[in-house]
Amino acid sequence: MNKQWKIGLALLALGTLIPSAYAVEKPATSTVSKPTANNTAMVNVNTATLSQLTTVKGLGLKKAQAILDYRQQSGPFKKLEDLTQVPGISDKLLAKIKPHLTL
Repeated sequence: MNKQWKIGLALLALGTLIPSAYAVEKPATSTVSKPTANNTAMVNVNTATLSQLTTVKGLGLKKAQAILDYRQQSGPFKKLEDLTQVPGISDKLLAKIKPHLTL
């Protein structure tokens, strides 16, 4: 192989390696997803932190902490309706906050 071919192959190999060195790995799942139609982000009740839960209108610190406590004791929520098992979360409140939540 002549010198120009070797240089060309070396540059090609180098060009394919450099971008991967700068690649950023994305997390497998996200706690907060893209904004909904009314411009508020969806919050995953199974992975959200206290501060993320309090971004949902209708969930203050006390109710958000109750969700975390329930989740720690009972494990992840299987469906959003399970939130009514959390002290302070009524059917009426769930109907209000459900559009902003996800599993």
